[in-house]
Amino acid sequence: MNIENNAPQRGEKQPTACRDSFWAILFYIHLIAIAVTTIKYAPIMASDEEFNEFTDLNMSTIYTILAISGAAGLGISTIAMSLMMIIPTAMIKVALLFNLLVTLGMVVCSILVQAWPMVFMASIGFLFTLYYTYVIWKRIPFAASTLVTAITAIKCNMGLSFFAYNNLVLTFLWSMWWSLAFVATAYVVSDCNIGEDAYCENELNGGVLFLFLVSFFWVCQVIKNIVHCTVAGTVGTWWFIPNDAKSCCSSAVINSYYSSITTSFGSICFGSLIVAIIQATREIVNSMRTQENSLLLCLIDCVLGLLEYLAKQFNKWAYIYVGLYGYGFVEASVNVLSLFQARGWTSIIADMLVDTVLLMVSICVGVITGIIGAIVGTVMQQGGAVIGVAFLVGMIIGFVLCSTLFSLISSAVNTVIVCFAEAPAEFHSNHPQLSQQMLLAWRDAYPTEFGY
Repeated sequence: MNIENNAPQRGEKQPTACRDSFWAILFYIHLIAIAVTTIKYAPIMASDEEFNEFTDLNMSTIYTILAISGAAGLGISTIAMSLMMIIPTAMIKVALLFNLLVTLGMVVCSILVQAWPMVFMASIGFLFTLYYTYVIWKRIPFAASTLVTAITAIKCNMGLSFFAYNNLVLTFLWSMWWSLAFVATAYVVSDCNIGEDAYCENELNGGVLFLFLVSFFWVCQVIKNIVHCTVAGTVGTWWFIPNDAKSCCSSAVINSYYSSITTSFGSICFGSLIVAIIQATREIVNSMRTQENSLLLCLIDCVLGLLEYLAKQFNKWAYIYVGLYGYGFVEASVNVLSLFQARGWTSIIADMLVDTVLLMVSICVGVITGIIGAIVGTVMQQGGAVIGVAFLVGMIIGFVLCSTLFSLISSAVNTVIVCFAEAPAEFHSNHPQLSQQMLLAWRDAYPTEFGY
C-alpha cells in the first residue's frame, strides 16, 4: 500500500538545550519554600498535647482504611491495566456496557426510594448514555486499532510501567508532605485549638491558601507530565527507529526520561503551572459558595471548568512534541495544533473514545475500591458516617490509582495519533501489520476527515 507523507509540517529534533528554564527554577524555589514551611511549623504542631491526643484517638482507624483501600485499589488497577493490554477491544465494549448498567441502576434505585426528581434526571442520563453508546459503537474498531498500536509500543518497552508506578509513589509521598506542611501552617498561623470545642483564633489568609493549592496541583501535574513526555519520546522512537525501542529498559526509555527531567523539565513546569492555577482557582471558588451567591459562583466554576479542560487538552498534545522533539512549550503547542489543522483532524482528536473508556474503567475501579473501604469500616464496627467516609475515600483512592496507571496508555495513544498524522509512511514501513489495521479502521470511522 502506498502512503505519502503529505503533511505540510514535520517536527524536527531540536538541539540539546534547557528550554523554559525560568519555570524550572521557579518550581524548585517553590519546593524549597514548602520545605522551609514544614520545618518551621510542623514541630510546633507536633509539640501540641491536645493535637497529639486527637490524632492518637482517630488516626489508627483512618490509616487502616487508607492502607487497605490503597492496596486493593493498586491491585485492581493493575488487573484492569493488564486486561486492557490483553483484550483491548473487549474492554472497550465492557466499559461502554458498564456505563449503561450504572446509569440504569441509578434509575432503578431512584424509583425504589421514590425520589421522582432524581428519577427524571437519571432517566435523561440513561437515555443520553444509551444514545452515545449506539452512536459510538461503530467506532470501536477505530479506537481498538489505535489502542492496540499504543499497547504494542508499551509492551516493547515495558520499562515504562516502572515510571507509571513511580508516578503513584511520588504522588502519594507529595500528598503526605503537602498535607503536613499545609495542616501545620494552618494550625499554627490560625492559632487553632483542637480540644473538645475545636476552634481557630484567626482565619488562614486567602492568598496563603491559594498558593498552597497551586503548589499541590502544580507538583501533581509535573509528576504526571514527566511520565507523559517520557512515553511520548519512547513511542516516537519505536515508531521511527524500532530497533532502539524494543526492550524493557531500552535506550529510548532511558533517554526520554532523562530529557523529561533535564532539558524539557522547564517546559513541563510551564504548562503544568497553567493548569494548576486554574485548578486552585476552582477550589477557592467552590469554598466560597453560599446560598446567596451559589448561582454566580456556579457560573464562574463552569467557566473555570471549561478553561481547565481546554488547558489540559492543549497540554496533552503540546507535551507530545516536547517529548518527541524537545521543543519549548509554546513552540510545541503551536506546531502540533498546526499539524492537526493541516490534516483536518480537529474532529478526530475531539472525539477520542479511548480516553472515555479509560475514564469509565477508572470510575468502575473507584466504585469497587470504595465498596472495599466501606466493608473495612463495617468490619471495624464503625458508625454509618465513618462507613460513608470510608466508601468515599476508597473510591477516590481507587479512581486516582487507576487513572494514574492508565495515563501510561493514554499518553501512548495520543503519541500514536500525532505520529500517524505526520509520518504514516514510516509507520507502514516499520510496522506494516499495525499500519494496515489502523488504515482500514480509521477510513471506516472517518471517511471524510481521514485522507490516507
